[in-house]
Amino acid sequence: MTDKLPHSVTAYYSAAAAHDFEALAHCFAVDGVVRDEGAVRTGRAAIATWAANAYAQYKHETEVVESREQDGVHVVSVRVSGQFPGSPVQLTQRFALAGDEIRSLEIG
Repeated sequence: MTDKLPHSVTAYYSAAAAHDFEALAHCFAVDGVVRDEGAVRTGRAAIATWAANAYAQYKHETEVVESREQDGVHVVSVRVSGQFPGSPVQLTQRFALAGDEIRSLEIG
């Protein structure tokens, strides 16, 4: 399913699957933003820390279920399974791009 997504988004999912949080952060613009669990992380260092901490806490894996583009945003439905109550869950991830980089990611 990721073959229909822009390179930066597929690289994000590949880096997440490999638990390479520095590579994941470099999919973002220098001042990229992640909104997740009521918090905002800005910049590559904060995004790498967020990704590493989330994996350490939840030991989660993400599977892309479906994707579409809507009003210039790539909307991706994912199934996330891991060590957390209610696993697995289906979430929506919204990626806004700036050129070849992720400008923002909103997870809900």
